[in-house]
Amino acid sequence: MKKLRNKICSYAIALLVSFGFASPTLAGSSDFSGVWVAAHAEMNVVAIQGTFTDTDGNASQGTAGGFAPTAGYEVGFNVPLGDTFFVTLGYAYGGGDSAEIATAKPANDGSQGNDVSATLHASDPNWYYIAPSISIFDNSAIYVKLGQYEADLKAIGNVVGSPNNMQGDLWGIGTTSISSNGLFFKTEAGAIQMDRFEIINIGGTGDSDAPGTNTVEGNPLVGYGHVSVGYKF
Repeated sequence: MKKLRNKICSYAIALLVSFGFASPTLAGSSDFSGVWVAAHAEMNVVAIQGTFTDTDGNASQGTAGGFAPTAGYEVGFNVPLGDTFFVTLGYAYGGGDSAEIATAKPANDGSQGNDVSATLHASDPNWYYIAPSISIFDNSAIYVKLGQYEADLKAIGNVVGSPNNMQGDLWGIGTTSISSNGLFFKTEAGAIQMDRFEIINIGGTGDSDAPGTNTVEGNPLVGYGHVSVGYKF
């Protein structure tokens, strides 16, 4: 993830620097200035590197993953800081429906004879972000996005314990085009490195008096593609 983050940041800095010297006659940050709203659609690819620890303390590693499409809305405002440079501050919400992100069956607990499979569902994803941008023409800009991401995480299956929510750092790079009537279109790609989550009491009978003692820990990495259509007031 560190290599991916460094590549994204390096490419973004190179693009911003290369276009930062563009002539003001070819670019205008004022075209983007103001409050805006947008609707977006997104495809997330989730990969989870996890560790399963059984009742005897034996640990084994595995991977799981899946696809999680989302759609929602965004709000924010653009602040010009020069002829070509502006900064976007925004908030995005990815919809309330639960999306399956992984199905894992790391082992069977022989001591209890219980299947310890679990399916992970994420819901209510939302993120805050800042996006330094360079206007390269009167109606186009490139940007790099840095943000904080959060989603509710639920484990469904032979699980008594509940995982903590998904939280992490977001990095992205994208382009935006705006028309004279305020309509704009964005395309973006990036990654989210989630904090480690833990699910305890796996493999129990479902009875709170007889919980399982297996534990799963995971370190999710999300790659995403994002498009949005909006209006700047």
